[in-house]
Amino acid sequence: MSESTTTERTERKAPGVLGSSVPRKEDNRLLQGDGRFTDDVEPAHSLHMAVGRCPFPHARVESIDVEPAVAMPGVHGVYTGAEIAARTEPLSVLRPVPGAVNLPFYALAAEVCVFEGQPVVSVVADSRQIAEDAIEAIWIDYEPLDHVSDTLAALEPDAPVLHPEQMEDNLLVANPQERGDAQEQLRNAAAVVEGTFRIGRVTALPMEPRAVVAEWRPGARELTAHVSTQVPHLVRMQLAESLRLSEGEVRVITGDVGGGFGLKLGLYPEELLACLHAIDTRRPVKWTEDRIEHFRASTHGRESVHEYKIGADADGNFVAMTDRYTTDLGGQNSAFGSAQLSSIVFSGPYRVEDGEVERRVALTNKTPIGAYRGYGQPEVDLARESLVDRLARKLGIDPLELRMRNLLREDELPYRNAAGAVYDSGNYAECLKMVAEAIDYEGLRAAGPGPGEDGRYRGIGLTSFVERTGYASAKFLARRGSRFGAHESVTLRANRSGGIDLFTGVSTFGQSNETAFAQICAEVHGIDFDAITVHAGDTLATPLNTGAFASRTLIAGAGAVRDAAVKLRDKTLRIAAEWLDVDLDELEVAGDAVISRRDPAKRASLADLHMAAIVGQGLPEGEEPGLESTAHFEPEDAAYAYGSAAAVVAVDAETGEFEIERFVLAHDSGRIVNPAAVEGQVRGALAQGFGAALTEELRYEANSGQLVNGTMLDYFVPTAADMPQVELLHTEVPSPVTPFGVRGVGETGTIPPGAAIANAICDALAEFDVEISSLPITPESVWRAIRQAGDGGDGREG
Repeated sequence: MSESTTTERTERKAPGVLGSSVPRKEDNRLLQGDGRFTDDVEPAHSLHMAVGRCPFPHARVESIDVEPAVAMPGVHGVYTGAEIAARTEPLSVLRPVPGAVNLPFYALAAEVCVFEGQPVVSVVADSRQIAEDAIEAIWIDYEPLDHVSDTLAALEPDAPVLHPEQMEDNLLVANPQERGDAQEQLRNAAAVVEGTFRIGRVTALPMEPRAVVAEWRPGARELTAHVSTQVPHLVRMQLAESLRLSEGEVRVITGDVGGGFGLKLGLYPEELLACLHAIDTRRPVKWTEDRIEHFRASTHGRESVHEYKIGADADGNFVAMTDRYTTDLGGQNSAFGSAQLSSIVFSGPYRVEDGEVERRVALTNKTPIGAYRGYGQPEVDLARESLVDRLARKLGIDPLELRMRNLLREDELPYRNAAGAVYDSGNYAECLKMVAEAIDYEGLRAAGPGPGEDGRYRGIGLTSFVERTGYASAKFLARRGSRFGAHESVTLRANRSGGIDLFTGVSTFGQSNETAFAQICAEVHGIDFDAITVHAGDTLATPLNTGAFASRTLIAGAGAVRDAAVKLRDKTLRIAAEWLDVDLDELEVAGDAVISRRDPAKRASLADLHMAAIVGQGLPEGEEPGLESTAHFEPEDAAYAYGSAAAVVAVDAETGEFEIERFVLAHDSGRIVNPAAVEGQVRGALAQGFGAALTEELRYEANSGQLVNGTMLDYFVPTAADMPQVELLHTEVPSPVTPFGVRGVGETGTIPPGAAIANAICDALAEFDVEISSLPITPESVWRAIRQAGDGGDGREG
């Protein structure tokens, strides 16, 4: 077959498949209550695990007396840190911080605990209640140590050092990047604005908490771990390493996952402990996280402090941007560690030739930080876009006009920004125009901020952003020490019913990958969408892969599905050409059969063709039996989604109460595979974006170092009733660096709410010189900013 023919068939369009809102394959079982989550796995004779955790932010473990627990009826095993250190390897970090010292940690702390909630002992018993009673019976003598919970205070010379054996202070690493001479440009700029922005610490709070069920077959030397994770193949690797097993002896099964959002990336201590208990007791061991544990032991996200500057000439053209930001890592490195995308997209969608960005990673006595939806991009968006509005006020230029002057044009793309990121394609200005028109920007500007008839002031907030989706390449990851690749892998296997079984290691946690993969397979192969069955998340049955995170799965997965479907389809057509005695080039797969385009009466059913291939009967000369294909695909580069948002707010200047009257988001995620799924992804991400912007924050009391709002009563995650009405607009500019021109979309909605709302409030209260510089934004923080401005301060909330 010629290369040109192969390409033509690869891009063949199956009407009504790609780009249509077909019902999600996942929904039937989930809506009928037939989803199978980890907690639904209940093997016979299971034991249950409980974990004892350090109640202090920083403490030395002086002694542990486990005898009262060991003696309790129904208790089958107890571990302490000393035993775990002797029998296992430290938990590995999947994405190390470049240039950072290694900080190994075990599943249980043996000598020093560095955060409240760190595991210290574990017990397995006949029931969870007995196990928890046994934990209460264990006597642990702690010596509390000095602690530090503030991000910047942790870097002060007199701060207590968390890891004195490996480090002299709490600065894990500093990662500077620059292009040009930003400092010189700032010195010569006609106008410079700067600010310090604090982003609060949050939790992903998935509906399903973390969970594990571990089983060990000693005769077969087979460990099976049912784990609620986004990366089953990576967890398998980590379990094998930490338990000193061969990977061939470890199987990880991930069924339905009730939300991940980055929190379920990599191996956690409890999963390793359950597996080791199962090996020792030779019985299944189960553990499901409760919400008290979740707030203290599952990774947190977002917390950082950005010191940002923007310089411009007299006409408002940006001449330089700099961002020196400090991320709070918590007590130790998690599997994915602190966010780095703030560096990658720090200059946003703007034309900025001279720039500097430096990430500093600070250690504090708090729960470790990990990946969370957006992973650094919402944080830097608040800092940059707030300063764009401040610069507009300083120069007397309308904020919309200032952005339009500086947004990269279509003909300037691809564009390499000051951090080295290559923006692939797009029409950035179009999205900004769309949101401005949707809210009647000119009409609102003409009406003025008020106060209106209701006594409230109204303001408009804008934000424009880019979002990295996917990874540039395995080489890019290797330079950073990452222990995973940029590729994705799938296996397609024809079955005797005339359908296709699609096997992927990507677990299902709400991102619609089962549906999208099946749509792409149907698009390329030609088979009916309903004839494709997706099998996900079992490391025994699926090809080695990376997993679902970083908005990368569709980008890499689309290429793997496409390539595997081409191989499967082409072999099917070769068999059909022999059967029908027609030229290969006149055949196509159409639903449940192969037909001749010249004579549709000539057809062979896929069921018959698949059967022939599977049993090896009636095949063309030289054709091997079997009909399945495995493909691995690595994108040539990352793809950059983008968008703009506009918020209209009404603010009561007496109380600080505010209402979001309009919120419009226009975004582009390349070619859309399933519009309904994209809409759902963006709205779900917006809910988390509004939560971090308005209501959510994990607060630690400075003197005690304790988490003070670690329950569902005290942590204010927004409900559906709290969400403002959102209007979504889409553009569809294909990416030139991905299969089908797709981009990732799962994190887009987390990025713009904070900046858009902050800018809208500041616009409404411009006559009070109010500035918002932290998230979350609450009526109290707005009231304080108004009062401070009235007292002669700088108007920033205290």
